[in-house]
Amino acid sequence: DNRHSMISHSWEGGVLRARVHHMFLDAPPDIQTALVRYVTESDADASMALGSFIDSRSDRLVRRGRRHKLSQQGKHHDLHSIFVDVNDRYFGGSVTCLLTWGRHTKTPKPRTTIKLGSYDDNERLIRIHPALDRPWVPRYFVAFIVFHEMLHHVFPSRRSGARRELHSADFRERERTFRH
Repeated sequence: DNRHSMISHSWEGGVLRARVHHMFLDAPPDIQTALVRYVTESDADASMALGSFIDSRSDRLVRRGRRHKLSQQGKHHDLHSIFVDVNDRYFGGSVTCLLTWGRHTKTPKPRTTIKLGSYDDNERLIRIHPALDRPWVPRYFVAFIVFHEMLHHVFPSRRSGARRELHSADFRERERTFRH
């Protein structure tokens, strides 16, 4: 009943282990075949068929309530005031999503990259990585990350062939309007 990962698979000791969302239980034979081709061959056409199937059954995804309290006041940056400023300046106050700092992890994992922000369209929630709540991180940089995630609210992702297009041409054009 996962909301995000509809299909996961791995090879363990020469055995393919696959986990699929329950929406596939009553899938038609062509989708079952596509599922097999996807997990065994990483077939692009199968991926596209599965993406369409999943999109057409999004009503089967369980919508859970928010599990964590929203936290907008950081030690160095106030996300609420940044959101209000960005919303007024670039969106005429029209964006109505939620905003919070992401969770701090107790045991940091070695990283080569970091996701500075994310937008969850199911919850209409922007999360900003807590690593940005530092005195040396300029407010305008945090504001840009908030702006970028607000654009995901305004320009939802869409499917383009076998891939999901997160940053459309309209998205990128609007993103260039950010002052800094």
